[in-house]
Amino acid sequence: MEDGYFLVLLGVEQPNGNYTSAYMIIDKDLKIIKNPQEIKIPEWHGINQNSYPLAITQYDGKYRVLFHRRSKNLIESEIHEITTNNIMEAFNENKGIYSTTVIHKAKNETGYLHGKADDASYVNFNSKLYIILGSEELPSEYLTSLNRQYGLLKLEDKKWKHDKRSPLIVNPISIHNKYTEYDWASDHLGGFISPFFNNGYLYLFLTFGTDNPDYFLSGIKIKTD
Repeated sequence: MEDGYFLVLLGVEQPNGNYTSAYMIIDKDLKIIKNPQEIKIPEWHGINQNSYPLAITQYDGKYRVLFHRRSKNLIESEIHEITTNNIMEAFNENKGIYSTTVIHKAKNETGYLHGKADDASYVNFNSKLYIILGSEELPSEYLTSLNRQYGLLKLEDKKWKHDKRSPLIVNPISIHNKYTEYDWASDHLGGFISPFFNNGYLYLFLTFGTDNPDYFLSGIKIKTD
């Protein structure tokens, strides 16, 4: 943020099991400056809906925020994006929202981006904005049953377009203990991918699951040149 603080997005589980969207503000020492507040955009708060925010960035003079619409029926899950010039006004008063767009809807088919869509994060690389989008295939008789897959979208002419090379990261979710040397990641990619660049490398941090069912923080290092 302009004052040197950090805005942290939160998904908060409610008594009925649904999630609602919230945020808090911290400083560089992780001290809480503003306690968690529910985001007051009607579509993304309240006990009778089920969602949480995934990512936020500022690009070309606008704030962009990604939200995940959850569903008990996985095939109905969605990824949405809102844009605004004033993030606090949007979060606190539901004002100043420039646009609302559906980035991805789950589909009842096999293949990349068909099935549950529940993870996304922004990447700004060489002054271009991208989204790393994660999905999980539906159960099937195929080897790719329940695969966790990540692909890339690029913002072109104010529209998000899928990179044809996707999926770029694939992890089999149903083949337990296939790679015995990685017994701490024998099950699946858990999600919540967090990218950043440093010294010519792209680092992707995310959760890896075992069949215990515990999750562990893991990382992927990719050279960018």
